[in-house]
Amino acid sequence: MIIEDEETLQMYVEESREHLADIENDILAIEECGDNIDEELVNKVFRAAHSIKGGAGFMGLNNIKELSHKMENVLGMIRDGKLTPNAEITNILLEASDVLREMINDVHNSNDINISQYVDALNTISESISPSEVSEKPKEKEPVPSESKYTFDVEIEEVNKKLQKGN
Repeated sequence: MIIEDEETLQMYVEESREHLADIENDILAIEECGDNIDEELVNKVFRAAHSIKGGAGFMGLNNIKELSHKMENVLGMIRDGKLTPNAEITNILLEASDVLREMINDVHNSNDINISQYVDALNTISESISPSEVSEKPKEKEPVPSESKYTFDVEIEEVNKKLQKGN
């Protein structure tokens, strides 16, 4: 269910567009690093996906939330050194970010878009780790804040005013 407050929704859309602005170049730069992972760069893209996911969850934008979560999983594995970025992984991340951009640009219809091929592709990457790494899988989630806490930049005074007005 999409939140009824159009102003808050538009703030989310604008913030998400900002997060996506540099993601293409950043993903390509991550691939160029290969085994020599630039953790700061990977974390930048990871945080962008995490922020998009958190806001989407708050707003009831389930497809955006799911796709950004799957991207976040792959980026976390790259950051943790469990996955080396290559052309295939990069292409899937780029395609997923393009679909995220499309859904954010048409946010009211985002839950109607079929994202299964991108989710499946990202899941395939996430599941490609060796059995010895599977036992370590819970560790990859440690740096991620609890999924019940979302990152979303809004002015608290605006929220308080809307709450007092009943909007």
